[in-house]
Amino acid sequence: MHRLDKDTSGVLMLARTDRIARALSEALRHRAARKIYWAVVAGVPHPRQGSIKFGLEKAPGRGRGGEGEKMICVHPAKMAEHPDAKRAQTDYFTLWFLGARLSWMALEPVTGRTHQLRAHMAEIGHPILGDGKYGGGESENLGDGWGAGAGGDLSKKLHLHARSLSIEHPITKKMLTFTAPLPEHMARTWKLMDWKETDVPADPFEQIR
Repeated sequence: MHRLDKDTSGVLMLARTDRIARALSEALRHRAARKIYWAVVAGVPHPRQGSIKFGLEKAPGRGRGGEGEKMICVHPAKMAEHPDAKRAQTDYFTLWFLGARLSWMALEPVTGRTHQLRAHMAEIGHPILGDGKYGGGESENLGDGWGAGAGGDLSKKLHLHARSLSIEHPITKKMLTFTAPLPEHMARTWKLMDWKETDVPADPFEQIR
């Protein structure tokens, strides 16, 4: 039905019949579904909520099996100079932060491009924790962030999780919302940070729409 990037955890929807699969795919294609991701990023974005609208295009070259694929951000004003770039938008909301070091983010991909959330957060100087592809080395400082790693007891795995998916049932037309618990490495980070899943709104974007 839809896919998650390699190393991204969370909600994955599968259909049991072709008819339902087509209907759900249509809903996803026409943005009649909403996906909210949780992530831990380096630094604290300013402003604390907003939209990132950089276009995305594939970087030249790729590894065997596609593992080397990487997306490059293109400023909206320069899209005409990049015919292969596709428009992309990510809405973000800072749920919690630890000083100026780390932030717990809610991310909503308005479009669904490859590596969109990872590339967009890195572009504004706040790469996702554990993202070696877009976060740079652990000692590299991007913006006011920490690169891909924060050190200490925090896991070096990617901290990006598809937290919830809301979609209209193709037959009953009732809105359904599915939520996935945090994977083990992110749950450990939440415990270290003393962050509680119940302390934040399920849909922080609802209040600003």
